[in-house]
Amino acid sequence: MTVAAAPLDVTSLDLGEARAIAAGHVGAGSLPCISFGLVDATGRTAVRVLATPGLSVAEDSIFFLASISKAIVATAVMQYVDEGRLDVHAPLVRYLPELDGGAGVVSAWHLLTHTSGLPDIPVETLRKKRPTYQNTLAFVGASQPAWPPGSRYEYNSAAWVLLSEAMARLSQMPFADALEQRLTRPLGMADTNFDPRQQRSRVVPVRGSRMDNRLVQELLLRFLARAQMPGGGLFGSLPDLLRLGRALLPADGTSGGPRVLSGTAIDEMGRSQADGLTHQGQDGRLHEIRQGLGWRKPQREWPGSERAFTHGGISGGRLWVDPEVGFAFAFLTNLWQAPLEPAIEILEAVYRAAG
Repeated sequence: MTVAAAPLDVTSLDLGEARAIAAGHVGAGSLPCISFGLVDATGRTAVRVLATPGLSVAEDSIFFLASISKAIVATAVMQYVDEGRLDVHAPLVRYLPELDGGAGVVSAWHLLTHTSGLPDIPVETLRKKRPTYQNTLAFVGASQPAWPPGSRYEYNSAAWVLLSEAMARLSQMPFADALEQRLTRPLGMADTNFDPRQQRSRVVPVRGSRMDNRLVQELLLRFLARAQMPGGGLFGSLPDLLRLGRALLPADGTSGGPRVLSGTAIDEMGRSQADGLTHQGQDGRLHEIRQGLGWRKPQREWPGSERAFTHGGISGGRLWVDPEVGFAFAFLTNLWQAPLEPAIEILEAVYRAAG
């Protein structure tokens, strides 16, 4: 008879190597701070926080999540799929009848896999014009796909406004309210929202890319609060990301933690969806697309099981869920276009500790 392995207990792991790697990167100045943590299916957590002198960072500090927002919104979108209220393959005109034969032919699946063909809004345009939620919705809604949806991959943030608007219509309330009532509040993610200005003292400002000035930081907070960008505008804390990660792990049976999706929906969200598609990277080479529904699949050279799924953000953060090994990993920092290597090196050390 085969005896099932005991569920992983993250508090029993020796994270000395992982912490040493983090300390090395902070000490070398490649990142101003690193906050990382693990959670298992029962809700046990292990957290480590490191920062350069003069930078105040605590376990519950609030960071700009950037594109980790996509993973959070995708999880909320899958709730409607779980309930049978949203067909990911149906044209979005079914839920947003004002859309025409352009954006209206795109489905939620196309948006979640970045194969819609709809145009994005360049970062420089966002910086200069600072569009509102309604401006972005009007721009995307009036756009035409540049290629047949589903036939080509092109990473897109602006088009996610169609997903957020579908959520708003299905819930008959503003998108931000729907996200809070259906996902973040049930999971206790009290710090995850588009407007952290009431908690300014806990916000770790993003460094780099001409954002070190306090006035610029204040303008950024004001813009993101107004824009409510589902593809990249959320703020949140390490404990909040770990709460979401735990909810996406297989139920332990004794944990009693909140669950927001069925196991079937989680498996589908984390399954590779765009097999066969490639994308030309900045290095000029063609790369295999590793894409789930709103989440990314890890690169093949990265650690973890084939069931793992993840998402990062341009400010350096990352959320990683491995249902097979039984833990979620969250990593936060505050540097614009931060290098990817520190998070992956720390994660590799975590997997070594997990055996």
